[in-house]
Amino acid sequence: MTREYEIIKGDVEITSELNMNGMFLGNVTIKDGGYLVLNGMAKKSLVVEYGAVVEIPGMVTGDVINNGGNLSISGMVCGQVIENEGTTNITENASIG
Repeated sequence: MTREYEIIKGDVEITSELNMNGMFLGNVTIKDGGYLVLNGMAKKSLVVEYGAVVEIPGMVTGDVINNGGNLSISGMVCGQVIENEGTTNITENASIG
């Protein structure tokens, strides 16, 4: 799994494994086959597509939208969590809204 500690500007599509300890400034979409562990921060929305796996112990300031992936939230989401499809697990320690 690749580890990233930088600030990434612009919208991003993830199709491989990434452990993000830095910050996304744009929207983030995790595609089929993508696996994201967000220890850092996403400043806009995060979209989980079919076949993607996402763990959020970090923070998302926008919405998190699950369109068919496997989503686990133990950190903070300042926006909404929208469950269209897939599996969404939110721990009791998570902060939503």
